[in-house]
Amino acid sequence: MKTTYAIGACLAVVLLWVGCGGDSQEAGAQANLSEVTKEQFDEWMTELSNWGRWGPDDERGVLNLITAEKAAQAAALVETGETVSLAHPIQREAGEAGRPINTNGALTNRFLVQGDFLFERQEIAYHGLALSHFDALCHVSHEGKLYNGFDFAEVVTEDGGCEKLSVTSAEGGIVTRGILLDLPETRVTPADIEAWEAETGITIGSGDALLLRTKRPGVEPRPEDFGSAGYDPALIPFFRERDIALLGADIPQEGGAIPGLFIPIHTFTIVALGMNLLDNLALHDLADAARRHNRYEFMLTVEPLRVERGAGSPVNPVAIF
Repeated sequence: MKTTYAIGACLAVVLLWVGCGGDSQEAGAQANLSEVTKEQFDEWMTELSNWGRWGPDDERGVLNLITAEKAAQAAALVETGETVSLAHPIQREAGEAGRPINTNGALTNRFLVQGDFLFERQEIAYHGLALSHFDALCHVSHEGKLYNGFDFAEVVTEDGGCEKLSVTSAEGGIVTRGILLDLPETRVTPADIEAWEAETGITIGSGDALLLRTKRPGVEPRPEDFGSAGYDPALIPFFRERDIALLGADIPQEGGAIPGLFIPIHTFTIVALGMNLLDNLALHDLADAARRHNRYEFMLTVEPLRVERGAGSPVNPVAIF
């Protein structure tokens, strides 16, 4: 098995899972193993795949499930018009043009004053563990293949980016029903979803965007905690059965390791389902708003930048109540 990351490897995520940054990360990954085996995962990659579902040339994946009717239903959820940003502020670093891109989510700024005007040049590395961002379907491959069977080596190059499956597949923006799972410090399993639906009366369905809050305000996870919260790989059949159209979390999704497999949630959702991901969201304000309104469903808008041949985009999703 080989899983590849396009256009700038996510080194921070590698450190998280293989423990290159220290014994604590390695111990955390080993302590937070999913019950799902690699053999089961490999079966699901084939049995639950969306390849060919919308035709052999499809590049949108499960975004096809967000129909005009689905967007209108989401708009009908708006009652007060309160808006909540789901993105972290982008912290700037002073720097020089041409500074090498890193993977810790940095934004390098140069300001230039010319007469009465201020100009600005930015260089941003958004894939990683810090910035809120949208993953395109060309971002991850598995055994040499991208979503819908496209060949990674033919589609992706370092000098040309993504010939197919780029972020511009979502250039019209996304409007759908967002659902918040407010389950801090929980490695979410199918049983957790079942209990949550029974408690809230909400049924997660086709075309929905599912967002998971794992962190408590003011408490950041320790390295050894990585994998103890997030989406457990046991949820993989659930994602397919419910036809979820967009998956997000306040971490990079992963809630349990599978020996011999690199970040299974990213691999399955992006490659097998054709599902874009929203990583590193800021969800504390959303959780506060959901409690005030006593409802965990809302209209969600996501507008990735139209980056030609891009593997994703920094993004500012907005929930509307």
